[in-house]
Amino acid sequence: MRTPALKDRAYEHIRHKLKMCEYMPGEAINEGKIMEETGIGRTPVREAILSLKEEGLIEIRPRKGTFAASITESRINETYQIRRLLEPAAAVRYKQRFDKGVLLDYDSLFEHLDTGDDEKYYDLDIRFHQAIINATDNPMLMDFYEKVMFTQYRIGIYNSVRGLAQKENYYSEHHEIIRALLEEDDKAIEEACVRHISRSQIISLKALKYGSTDN
Repeated sequence: MRTPALKDRAYEHIRHKLKMCEYMPGEAINEGKIMEETGIGRTPVREAILSLKEEGLIEIRPRKGTFAASITESRINETYQIRRLLEPAAAVRYKQRFDKGVLLDYDSLFEHLDTGDDEKYYDLDIRFHQAIINATDNPMLMDFYEKVMFTQYRIGIYNSVRGLAQKENYYSEHHEIIRALLEEDDKAIEEACVRHISRSQIISLKALKYGSTDN
């Protein structure tokens, strides 16, 4: 008898491949291959695909097939617009909620992280930026932002695959945000957040342009 756990396993398997761009944006997804990789039957795989479609991570095109959701210029701009609106505001408004010891731990992790390991690199980045929103203690906002940051993760991995991630300023940019939070300096917090987010947006748009001309 099929159990919900099978759908969950298929869902996590496909979602991870989407996250890490093992399915590149716009790439066809083969249900039969997923079944072979996971040992899970067609119905739970199909249910998982439909769930991911509802989340906007998969596109089902009539008479064409199933595809990983594209990363478009509008999707990039929308993602960064949300980040630019929410992160600086949350960081400033809830700056006193940040545990200074935790901030220092993040600073050390950023300083010593091996930027050559994409998964560790983006895991830490997403965890830190999600923590800024988590400081609001608003479950609805936190859940919404997790979805935003999943898209951000895909964009980051895509940038890296295209060789345009530009990680050389990774520590200094996060260090500026952390230092401003430690000092509880509203202007410095806002400026550091906006500067970091805007730079990342420019890199992402360049990677998309590069990818579109590389076919």
